[in-house]
Amino acid sequence: MKSVITLFFSLISIVTWAEESEAPVKEARWYQVNLTLFQQKPDSRIDESFSFTPLPLEMADVIELKSNQPFTLADNGMNATLAFHHENANNLAFTQENIDEDWANKIGKLDPVNQPILYNAQWQQPVYDQQHSLPIYIESSLQNLGVPQLKGLFYLHVSRYLHSKIDLQFIPNQAKSPSELISFQQSRRMRSKEIHYIDHPLVGALIRILPVEHPLKALEKQQENNLDIPEQAPLDSALNVRL
Repeated sequence: MKSVITLFFSLISIVTWAEESEAPVKEARWYQVNLTLFQQKPDSRIDESFSFTPLPLEMADVIELKSNQPFTLADNGMNATLAFHHENANNLAFTQENIDEDWANKIGKLDPVNQPILYNAQWQQPVYDQQHSLPIYIESSLQNLGVPQLKGLFYLHVSRYLHSKIDLQFIPNQAKSPSELISFQQSRRMRSKEIHYIDHPLVGALIRILPVEHPLKALEKQQENNLDIPEQAPLDSALNVRL
């Protein structure tokens, strides 16, 4: 009898823990993220030997954006809480989108010769508290010495405010081998709808976070308006609990 009671309370504890873990995920607000990284104009005042001690990138549970495909993780370690939410969102999170015209116009003012764009992406995602957030992997299409000139991780979480952090590894033009990279971190408290500029002598970042409607709610509105939409997974599945 004692073992049955112990098992009963253990099951209650598991259910309670799961509900508490899922709560911040189910309540997460959605945002559109615009992130552009570019090389800074050459500055003769910067010593060419300028460097930092290389910092390793924490690659566990890293999200890789996909083009018109569901996102994937760098490994299979995603916890059940986030798996619940991402299926709940019909895999519409962390997928690269076409760049909005207004953002394209803004970054079009960068000098393509002296400020080449290293990375430019737009996507939508739920934003969690720091405990539940996962970093997004960044990799430049430009190469130097046969490897991506820039790679790193972008973090976004919310407490009272939105907070972003970028961990980057950059191979400067004057490097003689891929090991001669510069590592740096920048973090910023952010407000939505504003453009934030993160400055560094070698790499600059432009970030904008816009609030958007949860994709399932937008989908429901489309269905109510009898619009033609791509076939989606059933909204009443075990995991597709509307937020």
